[in-house]
Amino acid sequence: MKSKNTPKTYNSPILDSLIATISNEELERTERKMRLAIKIADAIEATGLKKSEFAKKINKNNSEISKWLSGTHNFTTDTLLLLEDVLPIKLVNSELNEKIAIKNVHIEVASSGELKRSFNFSSLLNFTKLDISHSYSLTA
Repeated sequence: MKSKNTPKTYNSPILDSLIATISNEELERTERKMRLAIKIADAIEATGLKKSEFAKKINKNNSEISKWLSGTHNFTTDTLLLLEDVLPIKLVNSELNEKIAIKNVHIEVASSGELKRSFNFSSLLNFTKLDISHSYSLTA
């Protein structure tokens, strides 16, 4: 006869008191580390490699990969960037979002050479220019 593997409930006042001392911030940080580990594990699985094959591919020990996937590892930037290079995954957002403030805009309008008006739109215009390699111009 097969026995069912059902989890047993274990109550310990000592364990309960230890858990009660963990802050919400620490619990959230631990949860985020676990999600990161799951994301990495899923990406390794998506490559079709076993963990040991993946470790060999990136010249790491199996034990180091196990630490990464435990959800408790504190990754270096170098490791996260390495994982991005070898896995179909994005872990670090290092994109620059530059905002360029236009301080002085001067537009001169002429109608048939007779009437000229000059205005300064600096106080009226505010926009973000994401790609600094382009220039903007206004022509009549």
